[in-house]
Amino acid sequence: MNTKFGTFALSLVILLGATVVAGAQVAPATPKAVKFTTAPKLVISKLKSGEQDAYDVRGKITFTVTAANSDDSVAGSISYAIPDDARQKIASMTGKQVTAIPSEVTQNDVVAYFQKGTMAPIIHLEVSPMIVEVGGAKLSFNRVVLDVKGRDGGNVAQYTTDEMEALFTVWAKQINNGRARRGIIARMNKVINGEPE
Repeated sequence: MNTKFGTFALSLVILLGATVVAGAQVAPATPKAVKFTTAPKLVISKLKSGEQDAYDVRGKITFTVTAANSDDSVAGSISYAIPDDARQKIASMTGKQVTAIPSEVTQNDVVAYFQKGTMAPIIHLEVSPMIVEVGGAKLSFNRVVLDVKGRDGGNVAQYTTDEMEALFTVWAKQINNGRARRGIIARMNKVINGEPE
């Protein structure tokens, strides 16, 4: 009788263990493209048209990632929200109507690099100085520093902005430690494009 009870108890433990293990396994995520954009950040640019003095423009900038590159850079586009007072200034400088001046401009093919020594909790990316044309006037940007929230990689859902933050964190750590990062770059491009494993 003890043998039957022991066999039953052992079978029950094995079945419960198998149920727990099966429940703990997470189904693989369905690949979907992730549009990763940094949080808006206040940036001062200089507005200049012809020989007139420069005018400070305080607008908010975001960076949308389009590719991770093997030279430890990130390609993307920058969007810059132009406040109404700056739009009015541009209109007066160029002789155009305020309605002809956009409230946001986008610059494609921008490259950002990891700032030297950057690490979590905030990963800093740098964009070199650039000039963006707005309605016939030029906005001049000095070096722009963008912020990416650092994230621990444990239990992060795949194909999400959380995974992108975790990949940026690991990439920065690997750069600082002089370690290989080809796998991280490849994974980031898969997430950006929604490609399967």
